[in-house]
Amino acid sequence: MKKIGFYAGSFSPVTRGHLGIICEALNDYDQVIVGVGVNESKQRLFSPEDRVEMINKSLDDLLFEYEYRDLIGIKYSRSELRALERLANTPDCVKVISYKGLTIDEALKQGATSLIRGERIVGDHDSEMQISILNKQILEVRKASLNMATIPVPREDLTYISSSNVRTLLELDECIAAERYITSSVHSYLMGKKLAETFVDLLKLCDISKVRSIGCYGDLVKVYNTRRRYHNMSHIGYMLNYWRISENFDYAHAEQEALVALAIFYHDFVNEGNENDEKASCAVLKDIGLSTSLRAELEKLIMATKHGALPEEMSLDMKLIHDLDLAILGDTVNYGHYAANIRWEYSKYDDKAYKKGRIEVLTKLLSSQPLFLLPKFAELFEEDARSNMQKEIAYWQSR
Repeated sequence: MKKIGFYAGSFSPVTRGHLGIICEALNDYDQVIVGVGVNESKQRLFSPEDRVEMINKSLDDLLFEYEYRDLIGIKYSRSELRALERLANTPDCVKVISYKGLTIDEALKQGATSLIRGERIVGDHDSEMQISILNKQILEVRKASLNMATIPVPREDLTYISSSNVRTLLELDECIAAERYITSSVHSYLMGKKLAETFVDLLKLCDISKVRSIGCYGDLVKVYNTRRRYHNMSHIGYMLNYWRISENFDYAHAEQEALVALAIFYHDFVNEGNENDEKASCAVLKDIGLSTSLRAELEKLIMATKHGALPEEMSLDMKLIHDLDLAILGDTVNYGHYAANIRWEYSKYDDKAYKKGRIEVLTKLLSSQPLFLLPKFAELFEEDARSNMQKEIAYWQSR
């Protein structure tokens, strides 16, 4: 008899903890059905369709991380390797659905043999026991049976991950910290939702109507979150996050805050890996409806992100956006994912061509003296950035 596990939840949003449970279940079941529960009496931040899409994107992200595990620096357990190899070879071993009504009824309709519950080390045991008892009583009424399978979160570092913690971090504007809890595609998707109001407010300061602002933001998100893994909305959130930190701790204060923020939103609008990408991004500004003088100031800021070809005279704001754009290089936690995401974005090149071009880019960056232009950014990021880039160069040289 085919063993089918039904793993239900709200997944609002799906976290790495949820994905850990799915991977563990793949070692025990022929198929795992992930059920997104729809409770119409509760107001959810994300629609059922959004949540199903986020889970599917997360599963794709797991396979991406598995493919680039050496570059990212991920060490998998044997059970994780078995699960990911199976997911890569037989994608239909996991099915994601949304459903209304009782979880028990949907599990039975789907032909499940077990109802899977995830349990963290802290706080879940008593509530899971209560749910298990209730489910058994409901099954008795239906004269049906399902195994009740409790799967502990497989790794200690996943123990405290929860959807509510993700939402809390995002409410606190701690976008970078939230990246540890969710996969990159989900993070970029959430950034697209979160930053909408900020963008509309910025254009309001520039006398752009709300209707037009919303349209411009839709175009921007579509560009950033289509066929990109690094130069997406997560990158925008990352820069804005570090900017807030720099303001809070007096590292640097922008002279024209609204313009710096808008430049951050548009600096990678065109990102084809071409010499004129920054100029092409500047050209898009004409479509927004900004005045000629504002566009001229924004263009200066966007051109300050053209690393290796900087203007001779740099204002404080130009130095700030330059350093914010490079901050990921000095991130010892997220650099591996950054390097892998960049490789994916340039997947049109084979390994030999990419290796040559990437080493050239990194070597050129390393020749910059200093790499970061503002004193505090240099203090925080310079040493780690150089170490990270040298390690990546060594990685490519060894292939």
